[in-house]
Amino acid sequence: MKSIVIAGALAAILGTASSRPLNFRRDYITEIVYVTETLADAVIYVDQDGVPYSTSTVEQSTTATSVEVVTTSEVTPTVTPAVSISAAPVVVPPSAAPAPPASSATVPSFSFVAPQPQPSSAEVKNESTTTAAVESSYTPPPPPPSPTTPALAPESSSPPPAPPSTAAAPTSSQAPQADKQNDNGLPNGVTYDPFTGSEGNTRCKTDTEVADEFSRMGSYKVVRIYGMGCNIIPLAVQNAQKNGQMLMGGAYLSNKGNGEDLSIVITTWKSTIDQYAGGSWDIMKLFSVENERVNDRDMTASEVVDAIRRGRDQLRGVGYNGPVGAVDTVPATLDNPSICQASDVVMVNCHPFFDQNTAAEDAGTFVKGQIERVKTACNTNRVVVTETGWPHQGDANGKAVPSPDNQAKALSSIRSEFTSDVFIHNSFDSPWKSDWASSFNAERYWGVIQ
Repeated sequence: MKSIVIAGALAAILGTASSRPLNFRRDYITEIVYVTETLADAVIYVDQDGVPYSTSTVEQSTTATSVEVVTTSEVTPTVTPAVSISAAPVVVPPSAAPAPPASSATVPSFSFVAPQPQPSSAEVKNESTTTAAVESSYTPPPPPPSPTTPALAPESSSPPPAPPSTAAAPTSSQAPQADKQNDNGLPNGVTYDPFTGSEGNTRCKTDTEVADEFSRMGSYKVVRIYGMGCNIIPLAVQNAQKNGQMLMGGAYLSNKGNGEDLSIVITTWKSTIDQYAGGSWDIMKLFSVENERVNDRDMTASEVVDAIRRGRDQLRGVGYNGPVGAVDTVPATLDNPSICQASDVVMVNCHPFFDQNTAAEDAGTFVKGQIERVKTACNTNRVVVTETGWPHQGDANGKAVPSPDNQAKALSSIRSEFTSDVFIHNSFDSPWKSDWASSFNAERYWGVIQ
């Protein structure tokens, strides 16, 4: 009670001083108050990521002494008193804090490695049950200037509405559950990028080069492209039609400043389909809004889920009714089941070369085992392997040795396990990429067509 009275008196005095000047002198003497209280301190334990997982309390007696003596003072109109209140923290001695329970924190079975400066197909596997993701398999540089490449508009935080269409579109952005149970897979395909040149001197492939390479990919009935750089969407549609091929489309989203605008990618697909395919979307069988962005810590799972829903709604609005989802690595997918749930079909990249215990002839067995894990975690019976393969040159990674002979063995092993829903990475070598230790100096040499 005394403390309350004193606090009230002080507040009244200070309040008066702050509202109008005092021109008289008075003596104020406060009482000395000793208060002893028993406090319960909260101790919060967090894991290595700063996420709280346990709390406890420790009782501690604290004696506070408040001594305030105000002597004769004079307040003039030009002086504005300042009041500062601070509380000293109570420190719990180490001996008083209980050790956190050993079973309270969940330790992940793999760790992420910060992305390297250049794209990589590295996805390190130490064992068939423990997987550590490293770097994206495809990070295109900003497309070099090209007379056939339309200028990209600046990235927009709120995408413009999709172009109008007479096609009926579902009102819900949720993934149709029936699609997840569809076992009708695609013929095995191959991945393709439109960049060439050398490290530091990257350029777009010419229209003639793209046409020639699509012709050389003729034995693959589905070709995966990753974005819209280098005018690849209209070039891919025209050449795939000529060769009787289908396409997997995608957008290259990124928070690092070199990403594409999802709405512009979809608008480009719409105009291309109208111009070269008579408005029929039959040529495109899958669409992914990103590639390994969660694995690379470039995007969060919630950002990817939002992109899937936005992309699906916009694609439905322009007439495409096929599966829409996102591509990430096996470990990133296992750790973020929300991506599975938001996708019409689950899509993952899985590279046996980055498991040091897997030899080339066992590549198919390894991929099969990883895909079974994804099926269980995502509660689905269909998973599309959007990248897998083996390099023909580079450094050894334990039992995984790159060579032309081992590449042939690995591809044979993969094909023996999968007759559909697999994309071999990559169609041609990528001399424009760079290498580093974690890629085992093999990043340029994943091409399967020589």
